[in-house]
Amino acid sequence: MIKENQILKTIYKLIDSEELSEDKITDILVLLNSALQKPKQKFDLSLLLKIYSNLIRSILDSQKLNNLLFINFYSLHKFILLQQTEQKNIIRKFLLILEKYLMNNEKNILNEQVELMLFILQEFIKSDKIIFVYHYGFLYLKLHDLVTQKASYYPLKKELYQTKDLILELCPDTHEGNDLKNIIISKTI
Repeated sequence: MIKENQILKTIYKLIDSEELSEDKITDILVLLNSALQKPKQKFDLSLLLKIYSNLIRSILDSQKLNNLLFINFYSLHKFILLQQTEQKNIIRKFLLILEKYLMNNEKNILNEQVELMLFILQEFIKSDKIIFVYHYGFLYLKLHDLVTQKASYYPLKKELYQTKDLILELCPDTHEGNDLKNIIISKTI
């Protein structure tokens, strides 16, 4: 664990200290993805999420990097689900990273990647590692808006409805929960 965390710290310093080329970002994403393939590996997940958070600021306008990043998102989601500690906080931070990337890189996100994000939302909800439902709801609304803007609603209709239903089931019977339900129902098809 010490060696792995040292490597993560080095990557974090590298991302933080210099302008990264597409090749360096590619190398970092490949390295991180291969590390995430070992579920028994112990990482400082907070540091790993900081790396991804900083890395998405450095991502150039490149479909290749966008695709690599989504491969990492999928691997990271699987890795998080297999972990036993701090899951709710880690899931919340991961969803914020997805949301941040979605807001900054709308034009590069493909329908398949929206479908992957919806799948990740569904997996987290089904895992019973429920965090405050607003995180799921707002990411869902952003995904729905993106799909509607790109006029690609119908290919993703089933996934959108499934995710919407899961989120609506989670909404607590409180003032805030009812507000979220009303927002989702009124702003989605």
